[in-house]
Amino acid sequence: MALRDLRFALDEKGLKALAERLVGQAMSYWEDDRLLRGRVTSAEIKRDRYGNPYIEAELEEDTAFSG
Repeated sequence: MALRDLRFALDEKGLKALAERLVGQAMSYWEDDRLLRGRVTSAEIKRDRYGNPYIEAELEEDTAFSG
């Protein structure tokens, strides 16, 4: 499982709606110099130290993807 911080130019209401839709979706992401694909297992709204909201998503690597 990989935890990723996802930052979007949305207000908090938009982030809540997006976080709900992300769960179960496939997503590609970079880890070091490799492009991986995973499925979002959970997504929740967090705040950075300045109070700005962002989504923290937990991804499960998709082993069937060969990219």
